[in-house]
Amino acid sequence: MTQKEFKERTGIDMKADAFEQVHEIYMACGDAMDKDEFCSLWRLGNFRALLNSVTAEKKITEQAYDMAMNKIKQMQDQQATLNMDYAEFLLGKAEAYKDTDFYKEAVKLIGEKEVIIAKIRMGLPMWDEDKEYINNNLK
Repeated sequence: MTQKEFKERTGIDMKADAFEQVHEIYMACGDAMDKDEFCSLWRLGNFRALLNSVTAEKKITEQAYDMAMNKIKQMQDQQATLNMDYAEFLLGKAEAYKDTDFYKEAVKLIGEKEVIIAKIRMGLPMWDEDKEYINNNLK
């Protein structure tokens, strides 16, 4: 699969070196998965299904499996970092504009528990929604 094909199928534009890693994982999936299925899973962030496909493909070596698993773990870590950075940005905007839409998007992105932890780390005040979550979950 080419980088252009990947972008057309996923809508994700990335640098060539990052795509090389994606392509290595795609190749490790072997015949078990076609381009469309791979790209659909990638776009949805379903890295576990990709890893399962790599595991199910009998033709890959242990080294290829390890490489694919490491790449998927790296991508998951990078995505988690990006999600947290974006959620913190949204929380800052939510506080600055007193806008619950920004807050709700942050919750969708990382979950309510992580939002509260991020707000504490950022020194932001707790909203009523936060206090209710804390009261309901610290019993």
